[in-house]
This record gives sequence, structure tokens and C-alpha cells, in this order.
Amino acid sequence: PTPPSREQLNKPDESSERLLLQATALLGEPIGYLQESDGCIVNNFFPLQTQSRAANSDSFDTELDLHTENAFHAVVPDYLVLLCLRQDPAAEAVTYIASIERILERLTFEEQAFFLTEPYNFLSDYGPTGKNQRIDINRHQTILYGDPDAPFFRFDPQFMLAFSSRAQQLMDKLRNIAWEVVEPVRLNRGDMLIIDNRRTAHARSPFSARFDGSDRWIQRAFAITNPNFYAERLGKRSRVFGLVTEL
Repeated sequence: PTPPSREQLNKPDESSERLLLQATALLGEPIGYLQESDGCIVNNFFPLQTQSRAANSDSFDTELDLHTENAFHAVVPDYLVLLCLRQDPAAEAVTYIASIERILERLTFEEQAFFLTEPYNFLSDYGPTGKNQRIDINRHQTILYGDPDAPFFRFDPQFMLAFSSRAQQLMDKLRNIAWEVVEPVRLNRGDMLIIDNRRTAHARSPFSARFDGSDRWIQRAFAITNPNFYAERLGKRSRVFGLVTEL
């Protein structure tokens, strides 16, 4: 049954964890973050009554807006992998995917140039040990980066501050476009979803919870494709990262 808390997982075996990590390892090196389940490489998500109406992955009755994962972090996951252990009983939960390729089709060249050059202040979701914060770490970054002809993409409007009214207007436009091009995905038991975190934003719809062992249960893992780069810049090799603001 779906547990009421992470302290009461009571899984009969680790077959799902092995499957998830085997798939993740094909993409890169599986990593964790200290603020995510105390650094566990595999994260478990299911409805928590204490998180009702909260805008985080432990909630259930609140929509999670389109975002790329850990946009504020210097060690950005290249991929996140979701494994569905149980769908919610009413099959209401929807994961939404929006690719930067489809978003760019609706932006003018001038708007694309703006997002490649104008920084935003990305606030941190992580504190020293916990998450669900909103901390100014002076992380000023552009939304688009990399090759201008095929840019990467970082975006989390709930944790971004614009430096001008023009920047705010364009950020709002980008968010609206992203929602216009989303593709819905309904995860059933045994389904695995791989998300390219540098090219794709994702969101989650609200859904109902019963708290009787039948609720939605998702496992998640992160992968980075260039661990040697981070080891060189940070001076050590690690699979679990704290809050890293600069490399």
C-alpha cells in the first residue's frame, strides 16, 4: 500500500529502485540532493496530508506550475526519471510536458535574443538542509543558454524575479506559451517517464487523495551526464550535493 509517510515505506523489496536506477544510469550518473529526502538517490512522492495546498511534490490538491528542475542550482540535473508505482484511484493526475523547441516556434527572434542575454534572479528552493524555501542567493541567470540556434532552457516562474517590467511581461508570455504547447501524460502503474531537464519543463495537475493506501505513488531519480566536470570544479566527486550556488 501507499504509505502515509516516508518513514513508513514498508516496501517488500527494492525491485522498483533497481529498475529506476538501472534506467537512470543509462542516461548518466544518478545523483541526489541533501535537501531531497536527506540525500536519497531515489525519492518517493505520495500525498501527505500536512502538505495540502502546498506548491511542492508532496502535495496533491494543488497544481504544480511548469518548471525545470533545480533551475537555481549550479549542479542542474540533466535528466529526471519518474517511475509510477501506483496511479491515483480516480486517475486524475496528469504530468504536463513542454519542450523548448515548441516554445521557440512561438517566440520572435527579438524575444529569443532577450531570453539569451537578459538575466533573471532565480531564487533557491533549498535552504541549508531543507527544501520548500524561497531564498535569494544572488543567482542571476538567463532563461535560454548554450547554442543560440538550439538553446538550453531553465525556467521556474514561481522562483524567478524579473529586473524590469519588460522582463516580467516576457516571462509571463513565455509561461503562457509553454502552457499552450504542453503535452499531457497520464502515468499508470509501471510507466516510466524520462524528462530532458535542459530542454523540457514539466508540471503536475491536482488530484484527489484518500490516505487509505491506494493513493498515487511516484519514484524519482536524477542524472547528470558530465560528473567529471563537477568533480573538477568542486574539487571532489560526489553523488549527493548540498546547495551549490557557484562552480
